[in-house]
Amino acid sequence: MVNSTSSSSHQLQRVEINVDCGEAFGYWQCGPDEDLMPLIDAANIACGGHAGDPVTIRRTVALAKKHGIKVGAHPGFPDKVGFGRRVLAMTSEQAYSEMLYQVGALKVFLDEAGVPLNHIKPHGMWYIMMQNNEELNDAAMRAISHFKVPVYGMPNTLHESGARKYGIPFIPEAFVDVNYDSEGVLLGVPGSRKMTTEDIYQAALSLGKKGLVAAVDHSLIDVGVKGSPFTICLHSDLGTCRENVAAARKAVDEINKEFHSSP
Repeated sequence: MVNSTSSSSHQLQRVEINVDCGEAFGYWQCGPDEDLMPLIDAANIACGGHAGDPVTIRRTVALAKKHGIKVGAHPGFPDKVGFGRRVLAMTSEQAYSEMLYQVGALKVFLDEAGVPLNHIKPHGMWYIMMQNNEELNDAAMRAISHFKVPVYGMPNTLHESGARKYGIPFIPEAFVDVNYDSEGVLLGVPGSRKMTTEDIYQAALSLGKKGLVAAVDHSLIDVGVKGSPFTICLHSDLGTCRENVAAARKAVDEINKEFHSSP
């Protein structure tokens, strides 16, 4: 998918799709990144915390460059056994240092390839806890501010206010292959119901047209993306990820044609 904005632009012009990539480790393989790249706008590349290793990171950067995909850092709790989806207690100093360490690791490979760092998006439980854990959010955002790129996050949460505090450009994000609770709190993969490709297609359409999405209990909730372009996240480690991303791509293309076409 051709980039719809340059890496220096901080406001999306169209609804986009981002997918977590490079989540292999050694001989353990994860998502079908090569199949997904033609369908997405941005790749969030694992930085060695929850997944990823130097060879995997370098190969994934090269793959994104080949397909003209924007690249963001996807730092996660340093917990490969739990894939970064378990609660991990970190002090502010540890969280700050871990963020610098992981994003810095990816940036070296990006610099080698001549690819700019487009954004930063924490992974899994780190991202979820940053919705409402002020200490963890503040430490992470302080570290993110050093890289001078946008952060992807959930509107009307500490993601947005924390970014504002440190002058970090904020890109609103929504989810269609996992659920929120009825209060709009993201549950993540472990807490979500199974989403079919039709569920994902309809969720993306509803977000693009109304800013609403069905929560885990099927009630419609406002997740703060109505009225302007945003990015939709999908997960490459789910068994139906190819079909999921294709369904979201179909919906996003329809939304952009109707609401965000170039003049």
